[in-house]
Formats: sequence, structure tokens, C-alpha cells
Amino acid sequence: MKDEDKTKVDLIKNLKTLRKKQKKSIANNITERKQAEGKLQDSEDYLKMLFDYAPDVYYISDLKGNFIDGNLAAERLTGYKREELIGENFLKLKLFSPIDIPKITKLLVKSLEGQPTGPDEFVLNRKDNSKVAVEISTYPVKIKGETLVLSIARDITERKKAIKEIEELAKFPAEDPNPVLRISKDGTVLYHNYSSESLLEHWHYQEGKALQDRWIQLVLDTLRDNDIKTTEAEMDDKVIFLTFAPIAEKDFVNVYGSDITELKQGEERIKHLNLVLRAIRNTNQLIFKEKDRERLIKGVCNSLTETRGYYSSFIVLLDEKRKINTYAEAGLGKDFLPMLKLLKKGKLTTFGQIALKQKEVVIIKDPASACPDCPLAQVCSTRGSVMTVRLGRDGKIYGVMSVSIPAHFITDKEEQALFMEAAGDVALGLHSIELEKKLNKQTDDLKERVKELKRAMGATIETMSKIVEAKDPYTAGHQQRVSQLATAIAKELNFSEDKIEGIRIASLIHDIGKIGLPTEILSKPTKLSDIEFSLIKEHSQIGYNILQSIDFSYPVANIVLQHHERLNGSGYPKHLKGDKIFLEARIIGAADVVEAMSSHRPYRAALGIDKALEEITQNRGILYDPDVVDVCLKLFKEKEFKFE
Repeated sequence: MKDEDKTKVDLIKNLKTLRKKQKKSIANNITERKQAEGKLQDSEDYLKMLFDYAPDVYYISDLKGNFIDGNLAAERLTGYKREELIGENFLKLKLFSPIDIPKITKLLVKSLEGQPTGPDEFVLNRKDNSKVAVEISTYPVKIKGETLVLSIARDITERKKAIKEIEELAKFPAEDPNPVLRISKDGTVLYHNYSSESLLEHWHYQEGKALQDRWIQLVLDTLRDNDIKTTEAEMDDKVIFLTFAPIAEKDFVNVYGSDITELKQGEERIKHLNLVLRAIRNTNQLIFKEKDRERLIKGVCNSLTETRGYYSSFIVLLDEKRKINTYAEAGLGKDFLPMLKLLKKGKLTTFGQIALKQKEVVIIKDPASACPDCPLAQVCSTRGSVMTVRLGRDGKIYGVMSVSIPAHFITDKEEQALFMEAAGDVALGLHSIELEKKLNKQTDDLKERVKELKRAMGATIETMSKIVEAKDPYTAGHQQRVSQLATAIAKELNFSEDKIEGIRIASLIHDIGKIGLPTEILSKPTKLSDIEFSLIKEHSQIGYNILQSIDFSYPVANIVLQHHERLNGSGYPKHLKGDKIFLEARIIGAADVVEAMSSHRPYRAALGIDKALEEITQNRGILYDPDVVDVCLKLFKEKEFKFE
């Protein structure tokens, strides 16, 4: 029985193990299936993307001609959106001409038989009723067990046009003013018209022998690919565009040439003018950035040549006596040395002298023959022609600028206009530098004059301060010490330099009004009577009266008038309160009290700095500005300020 129970237990264990393995296996299978599905989805998405963005037209239809899907190129070719095509029949949409329907029906039958077709040419009717020549190939495909047709179409309108042009050219080869040739597969020229003589000479062709080098290769490539090839041939001063057209079934190539010299020159001209415009843009940037004329003209010369708008360039600046002042060049190097020797002798070339006398550009088509006295004539002749123009602004002539350019551009009016524009910009830059130098000198002179005036003002204020001290010898040095403390407070409050200077001046002469008081009152050793004190109070108003007509550039007179005003209105002479009092006056008022209490007076001994600081602390916000008091205390207690 026990063995039987043991067997049951083992069976149950085995069953549980099998179930666990089964669950794990099922889970693994599900995971693998999902991964496979994900990869399949990724693959389908990738193929869908390739289908949609293929450059040729791809579309899928059933065997009855009903559209099932199409790519973006199909939309562009037909003019219909994909949604408009799907489910529609090409017959209903009238995409093809009725005469093409039998041909298309035969192609569908071939697809039904599992055969690919094409390429076949058709004329497609687009949604907007315009027509386009197309080449279509079809391939039967199985999708989900159903036979469908994959069609690939290509727009051949341009190709048809080119073939038509070639056919037209081929009609009258003997009369054609352009080259027309027929060349066999082995490179032998079978036929050529009179206009081809110079081309055959360019090819070094010998009658009865094969063409050489790239020309025979072009013939072979054209026949191999059964496709049109094109190239260009430069002959003397002409450029010929050559079209190699295959006649594959007869193993020869027809070659048609056309003179594109003017077209190439036009392209070259546009390219050249764009380079000149870029050089002018770079010049304009230099003008705004560069403040040194030597660096400016060197930068301009480099810009004119580095953009490859001009072969070479040079600028010569002259002084008022038309002697060389400075120069710059680019693209010439050692070739410029003979010209430099001539310039240093105070001489200009004939055309340089002409340029100085006129506004227009001086044109030198052939420098070697037209300007024999120019040391650069031979150099410039080998490169092309020369343009020279003066650099002038507001009636002043700064010098001349000269460039060498390809000869066929020299008579171009637009070319000359751009060169004139560049010269005008350079002259503007030189004029601006000159003006800035004058302005800087005037500014420096003005600054020096201001310094002199400040020195004179300082001496005047010092004298006024000494006059007060002479009147009241017992308070000698009081104004200077008040000025030291008031200026230090202003700096701690981050006043501007102008405001600090205003406080310095006002504090140095804040007691100037005491000049108008009797000496016996100022130096009285005992307590003043009420009448005497009322006279003392007048010194603020007297000081204002003395100073009000002097232009200090700061409100010095008002500061002096208010330096005995107090926040609560208990001061004098106007009993002003709070912000009605100039901050500068509040600073000098606090500094005045601290210095006076800490110094000796005729009627009392010095009370000391501690007593003075106690006074402003106790009356902080009552008599004295709280910010000023805080800064004053900080100066003495933290920054160890001391009167000198």
C-alpha cells in the first residue's frame, strides 16, 4: 500500500513538472510567434516604403484592369490621388486612347497566362486632360493566392522629343550648318557633311581609319546601351554639343552637333558676375569691420581675386600732391615690383592718369599695345584685359583701383557697373576711416579740454574752500573731511562717477555761505544766542545765492542749500521732508554731523567719533536717511574708515 501511495505521489509530481514545461513551451512559442510577426510587419513596412517612394510608376491591378494600389509616382503621372484610383477601372477613367484598348486587352491575356509584357509605348490621358508618352512593362504576381498584375510605367516624353529632333536633323544633313556624321561600330566615319570638317580635324581623324581615344569609346557605349549619349567638344573659340544616337540594328551611330558657344559664354558670364557680386559683398563686410585703411585695401584686393572674379587686382592710394601714400595688390606678387618702382617715383601710367580725371571706368582691351609705359602690360595681356577706375568720395580723390579680367567680359556694361559699385564701396570705406580718425581726434581734443576745465574747476573749488577756512580758521579742514566721508558713502551706494563727482564738489564748498557771516559769530567761544544762531542758519541760503549762477553740470547749488534739511522737516532753510531733499544733500548732511561732532569747535571740545555715530544711529530714519546711516556705520565699523 505504501508503495502504491509513493507511486501516486510520483505521478502527481511528474504531472506538475510536465504542466510547467508545457506552460513554458507555450509562452516561448507565443514570444517567438510575436517576434516573427514583428519582423514580418517590419519587412512589410520596409517593402511598402520602397514601393511608395520608387522613382518609376508602380501600380497593381487585377486581370480586369481594376486598380488595387499605386505609389506616389503613379499619382504624379496620372494626376489622380491613390484614393481616386483604387477600385476604378482604367477604361472608366479613360486613361488610354480607344485605339490602344485592343493592345491593352492582349497584354492582360498574356498576364492571365503568367507571361510578362513590354516595354510597350502608350499615350496616357491625365486627369487634367493633358497627354504624356509612357513606356509600360507588366509582370503577373501572386498575392494571397490571387493572380494580379504589377505594372511599371516610365514617362518618356523628353526621350520622344529628343528622338524627334534628331530625326528632323537627319532629314537634310548636307544642308545642316552644324556637324552631322554617321560612324560605324569599328569607328570608321561612313558619312559626314561639310560642317563636320573642323570636328574631324579636332578628332585627328584620318580617312579610312578608326576614331581614337574617347570618341570610339563613345560610339561603342552608345551601341552597347542602345541609348543616346551626349558630350561637349571645345574647338578653338567654339563649344560644340554632340549627340550620339544609336542605330543598333545596323551597327552604326549618327552624330549630331550644335554650336552652344553663346550659351556657354552666357553661363560663364552669369557665373563670373556672381563671383564679382560675392567679392562686392565681402568688400562691404570689410568696410563695416575694418578701421585701418592699409588692412582695408589689402582685404579688398584679396577678396576680388580669391573669389576668382578677377585674375589680379591692385589699389594705390595717393596723398594730396598725388604722390603714392600706400598700396595693396593680390594675384601679382613679384610682377608688381616694377609698377611699385614707377609709383615711388611719383608717376602713374597713362591710363592711371586718365582714370584720375574721369568718373567712368577706363577700359584697356589689349594692355600690351594700348599701354606700353605700364610695367604690368605684358602680365595682364596674357591673362586678359584691364579695368581701372578712380576711388573718389565727396569731391576727394583717394587713388585708383585696377583689375584684370577675361577679355570677353571687358565690354559688358553690367560688368563695368559692378566694378564701379565695388570702387564706390571702397571709396566709402576710406572716407569713413578718414572721418572716424578726424572724429577720434576731435573727441580726444575735447576730452583733453574737459580735463583742463575740470582741473580749472578743481582749482577754483579748492580756492573757494580755502576762503571759507580763512574766514573760519577754527573749522579748518572741515569741508575736506566731510568730502572724504560723503564721497566714500556715495561709492558704497554704487553712485555713478558723475554723481560721486557732484557730491565731492558740493561737500568741498557746502559751507561757502559762511563767507557772508561775521567772523566774531563764527569763532565765538561760548554758546550762540538765538539771534546769532538764526544768522548762522542763513549760510545755506547765502551759499546757494553764490553758486546758483555757476554751471557745475551737477545740482551743486541745491545740494548746498539743502545740506541742513532733515527727514522729519525740522531742518532749514525750507523745512523740507523725506524725498523732497536731494539724496546728495542727505549724504552730506549726515557726513557733516559726524565730522562736526568728532572735531573740536570754539565753543566745545571734540565729542569723539563714537558719540557722533551714536547721534546718527539714534536718529536713523528720523533726521537722517536710514540707508546713508547704515553705510556710514559700515564704513567706520567694518571698513575702518578714518578722516585724513
